[in-house]
Amino acid sequence: MLKVYADRQGKAVFHCPHCGFATTFDASAYRNRDSRIKIRCRCGESMIMLVEFREYYRRTVSLVGWCHVHRTEKDLEMKVRDLSLSGLSFSLESPSEEDQEALQIGDVITVRFRLDSPPENFIQRTASIRNIRSGVIGAKFSRSEYDKELGFYLLH
Repeated sequence: MLKVYADRQGKAVFHCPHCGFATTFDASAYRNRDSRIKIRCRCGESMIMLVEFREYYRRTVSLVGWCHVHRTEKDLEMKVRDLSLSGLSFSLESPSEEDQEALQIGDVITVRFRLDSPPENFIQRTASIRNIRSGVIGAKFSRSEYDKELGFYLLH
């Protein structure tokens, strides 16, 4: 399923995977209801599109790093799967049953990883675990002020 992200004003960009056509549209009408839309591109292809409303853009990444769980004092190797100014999702690199059980919703963690584009900034942030689904952990950063390094990385 095709996924698009709407900004705070409800604007989203549709990009056809078949012909490359792109257009901006107002998705605000879908904010408080099922956001799956059947759309037909001008090239004739039809598809189901999921509109996600997020405060910040989320970028898919593949970054190796470490997660320190404050409650258990465990250090776990992780792979960051996506990243935004407000948080990240990651999976454990060697997910043993013991390591999986070391993480619980509400845990305070410190994540450490290096960005993959120059100048390859080292990122270390405190976060709290918000959800765990099928081995993917979602966490929200504790710090809420603008983050220059992440902001620049996410825009490029």
